[in-house]
Amino acid sequence: MSKFGRSSLPYIFWKRLTSRGYAPSPMWGYFPAQEDLMEQARALFRAEEARDLKSLVAGKIDDIRYFDVAGMKSAVAICMYGSSGTKLLASYLDGHDNVIALPTDRSTRIYQFFERYQSLALHDKLIAYPVFANFFQGDFPIAAADYFAAVKAVCEVYDGWSPEFLESRGAFFQFLHVVYSVALGRRPASPRPLIVYAQHFVDDELARRFVEDFPQARFIHMIRDPITNCGRLFDFWFAEKPWGADRNFLTAGRVLSHLTRADIPHSGMESCTRTIRFEDLHSHQEKTIRSVADWLGLAYRPSLLDSSFNGVPWVVKRETTSWSGPRQAQSIRDLKNLSFTDRAILFAVLNEDFVAWNYPCPDIFKYALVRVFTFMVVLLVPMKIEIISVCNLIKAHPLLRHGGFRQTIHELGQSLLCRIAIMSLLAVELYRRLAYGRKVLIVQ
Repeated sequence: MSKFGRSSLPYIFWKRLTSRGYAPSPMWGYFPAQEDLMEQARALFRAEEARDLKSLVAGKIDDIRYFDVAGMKSAVAICMYGSSGTKLLASYLDGHDNVIALPTDRSTRIYQFFERYQSLALHDKLIAYPVFANFFQGDFPIAAADYFAAVKAVCEVYDGWSPEFLESRGAFFQFLHVVYSVALGRRPASPRPLIVYAQHFVDDELARRFVEDFPQARFIHMIRDPITNCGRLFDFWFAEKPWGADRNFLTAGRVLSHLTRADIPHSGMESCTRTIRFEDLHSHQEKTIRSVADWLGLAYRPSLLDSSFNGVPWVVKRETTSWSGPRQAQSIRDLKNLSFTDRAILFAVLNEDFVAWNYPCPDIFKYALVRVFTFMVVLLVPMKIEIISVCNLIKAHPLLRHGGFRQTIHELGQSLLCRIAIMSLLAVELYRRLAYGRKVLIVQ
């Protein structure tokens, strides 16, 4: 692949498929310049600075003092295996009286943010992050005045503390959650509540940093039937258009890379990991939530059955259907975007996942020869998600339909390289599993 050059799309695609990071979106790594971000933050809070916030800050000071920030060592990270319900689980935990969390995925890039803007003082990090993570717009917004007052309260209460502590990564993580909770007007049952962190992507480096900051940290991995997951995850990532509409043929490879690599616990974290099936949150909600609460040391509350963020129900919308909380139809295997041969190749390559997680899979695939034979027969057949991607490419490029010969050759050539990369990825993965075995996540 190196002959295409390190900046070429095929090389980049190959590296994404073979990396340990499970090929997140390129936008995952986007950060504005520090000066631009701070300018946006100061502009946002300029109106609040002009107001007399003394009484509001005074009220927040009492709330800030309630928390034992340095002693807040209980934390859990929720990680995804595709479209597997990480936000759903977080929405159940969010309403507990001894949990603090940021809604949906607003905590996902805390560590990346800290490293990118490490030179900022704690105050500046705390006012910049909500701009970066969109606290005040979109779903579940909070009031900028309350947040700004909570930041001011933190600066007053912790003014004399050691700079070494205040500027540390762990302290930023803790203070960010405390300020958010105080801005909402929430006071947890204890001054050392459980912090719920939406890590989402299975990433050993992120997990290592999390454990360094919270030595007793735990991890919950959400999983889902790989058949349904493949089609749903493709729909979700394809709609994002991270590379632009004309480069979305990369999405199929990104999906398959994730599904073949994110089915294991973080390295060395097996003892503090729990695995939850997405389907069980819909079919056996109370039993599943009770077991999660018990594992996390949380007293069971009826509020754990309510799907909400910031006290507002979390409503999921799919085409013309909307719902909140458990929905039995979500537990049924969905064959969208998958052909018969697609299912066969997933059964062959991901057999360990189907068996360990108790998802329906033909018994014949327990035999290695059957898996190899099936793979060899269907490998050259493009998957439906690849065909959808290429059709989208043709639609996105009028030149491909109207005689742009060089452009046609270039774009379709890259699609072919992506097909070869996917075939190589699946072949190597099957060989590795048959030759060395695969210790996947275990459902307790």
